[in-house]
Amino acid sequence: MRRHTEPIDVYRALVSALADNVLPTAAIGAIFAGIGLYTYSKTGAAVAIGITVVGIMATALKILLIRFHRRAMVVRPSSDAAVKRFELGHAITTWCMAGPVGALCALLFSLPALQLHVVGTALLFGYCAGVATRISARPLIAMSAVTIAAVPAIASALIFLQDARLLIIAVFALFLLIALETIWHIYGNDRRLITMRLQMANLARLDPLTSLQNRLGLREAFDALPHGNNGLIAVHAFDLDGFKAVNDQFGHATGDILLKAIAERLQQLVGQNYAAARVGGDEFVVLQPVSDRQSDAGALAGNIHRQLTEPYDVGTGRPITLGLSLGFSIAPLSTASLNALMREADAASYEIKRNGGGFQPHPSPSRASAKLGPFVEPK
Repeated sequence: MRRHTEPIDVYRALVSALADNVLPTAAIGAIFAGIGLYTYSKTGAAVAIGITVVGIMATALKILLIRFHRRAMVVRPSSDAAVKRFELGHAITTWCMAGPVGALCALLFSLPALQLHVVGTALLFGYCAGVATRISARPLIAMSAVTIAAVPAIASALIFLQDARLLIIAVFALFLLIALETIWHIYGNDRRLITMRLQMANLARLDPLTSLQNRLGLREAFDALPHGNNGLIAVHAFDLDGFKAVNDQFGHATGDILLKAIAERLQQLVGQNYAAARVGGDEFVVLQPVSDRQSDAGALAGNIHRQLTEPYDVGTGRPITLGLSLGFSIAPLSTASLNALMREADAASYEIKRNGGGFQPHPSPSRASAKLGPFVEPK
């Protein structure tokens, strides 16, 4: 039931909000059970007991689903398919609770005792108000639940039209319309707040100029890797050779345009499989999980050097070509330290810069069998 205008991360956050309703659900279930038993004590109608039992079972099922949903969110991030299944489960259990509420209210308004009408009104208003405020994050579920609960009461009062029931019908119909509008309004506010929160969290992890990750984003990408695996992790660190001259000759505005162009080319090169970050003025880092071959890191280093040193057209009248000095370090993923890998890659990069720039295309056989670490282009 995801709306086409909802970004997937916003949708996931809205669905997760459905797992915060244990106490309200339990309270509504307890009130419903009490009113059901009260109705049976006053009328002796077996149908009241039947409706009450169904409502209690639906409440218990809803609470179990909420607890399972909360536990699943703690254990691991849910897939998109799992999020949709949880949303469907919440919809079904919510409707299963709304049905007995509507049925019990319809029964109460079919009886002549006015005190039962008051009880039915309190139940209906309490349930609908709770739904409107607690599950409006998914408006279709909330709106349908309110409708399922309210329409039977309105129909019953219309069928057994006497006393003040015509006024009750008018009040319930107006209340239903207000409740539907309230649900949509709350949903809109929730969506805007979640979108803003996610945008701010995203901005905190991105470099504002290039939209690459910053140091925080790089750290989180490293921490998210499966460190129990037997693979390797490579960290590539490089800075630009000749970038200061560009700033001096053409100005910082042109330098910023050039950095953006470099970042776009780098992001296209590494895609979504690797994390690319800008960690300083003209300093960049790429995080590369590899299988078990150090040559994979050398191949990526070669691609980075080859593509990022191609000319850039940034509106200066002639293409600008930069060099770069790239060093990388490798360690087993199970024992890797990001700080140590970055220090080693930085040291390799600086050594390469002192020796004229470039990168280390492939480790030598002796280095390949030695302790994994930074590779510096030999001269």
